[in-house]
Amino acid sequence: MKRILISALAAGLALAPAAGAAERRTLVIAGGEVTGYYFPVAGALCRVINKDHPLGLGCAVMPSSGSAANLAALKSGDADLALVQSRAARMASIGAEGFKESGPMADLRAVMALHGEVSVVVARPGSGIEHLGDLKGKRVNLGRPGSFQRSMAEMVIDASGLSQGDLSVLVELDLAEQAAELCQGNIDAAVFTGIHPMPEVQVAVEECGASLVQIRSKSMDSFFKKVPWAARFAVRSGTYDGQKEDVAAIGLKTLLVTGKLSADEVAAVAKTVWANFGAFTRLHPALKGLSKAEARSDGIPIPMHDGVEKAPAER
Repeated sequence: MKRILISALAAGLALAPAAGAAERRTLVIAGGEVTGYYFPVAGALCRVINKDHPLGLGCAVMPSSGSAANLAALKSGDADLALVQSRAARMASIGAEGFKESGPMADLRAVMALHGEVSVVVARPGSGIEHLGDLKGKRVNLGRPGSFQRSMAEMVIDASGLSQGDLSVLVELDLAEQAAELCQGNIDAAVFTGIHPMPEVQVAVEECGASLVQIRSKSMDSFFKKVPWAARFAVRSGTYDGQKEDVAAIGLKTLLVTGKLSADEVAAVAKTVWANFGAFTRLHPALKGLSKAEARSDGIPIPMHDGVEKAPAER
C-alpha cells in the first residue's frame, strides 16, 4: 500500500523515496490533521531527524484524522511512529473501549511524551471560587455531552474529589460560549481544555477579569493512581494577562509511540531529539516549555520502549 504523504520541505520534512531508489530508510510518523497540532509537531520531530539522519534514517509525516487512525496505521505497518493521546494509547494497549474489536496492541511502546492538552478552571469575579473545593454548590459549565471538553471537565471534577451532584447547576455549553456566559454572570466557573494560552480563556480574562483556579486537592494522588493517562501541568505565570503565579492544572499528554521499531532505531531517534532539544522545542509553540524530564516520564500510561534506555536524556 502506498503511503499518502504531504511534502513540507520548508519544515525539513522528507517524502518517502521511490522504490529501489534510495539506500536510506525513511521513517513515517503518523501525525494528525494538517490544520491541527499533531501534524506540525510530527514535522518538528522529522526536522531534527532529517538534520542528523541517525543510522541513516530519514523521516516523513503522514497526515491523518487523529489518534485512532494513527494507532491503526502503526498496527498495519503504514507508519513506524505515531503521535497519540495518552488515554488512547492506554486503551489501545489493553484493547479497551473503541479498541475492543481490534484487540490489545501488546507491542505498543512509548518513546517520549510531548505537548499536552491542559484543563484549567476559570472563575468569574465575585464567584467566591478561590480553591477547587469552592466549586461545590456553584454553577459550572462542563461542556456538551460526548464532547472532548466534557470528558476533560469530568476528569477535573473527579480529581477535585467532588461529584457532579455537588454542583448547584451542571451547565452544558460549547467551548465558544463559555467566556460570554461567564462574564455575564450566568455561570460561576467553566473548564477550558486546550493548548495555552487559549483565546477563549484570554477573552474571559480581558473582558471581565476572570481568573484561573489552582487545580489542587487532597485526593490528587489517588486520582493519578486511578487515572494513569492523566498528568500534572502548570500554566506558567504571565501566560494570561495579570496572571502573577504558576497555576496547577491537569491534562493529557501527546505521546510519540511505536510498535515494531528496533531498540537501536528508537535509541537513534531519541538521542537525536535530546541532542537538538532546545531547537526542537522552538519549532512549534505547543512545545514551548517542555522539559526533558517531562518528556521522559510524565503522563505515560504504557511501557517505555527498551531503546529509550539506550538514550539517556542529559539535562
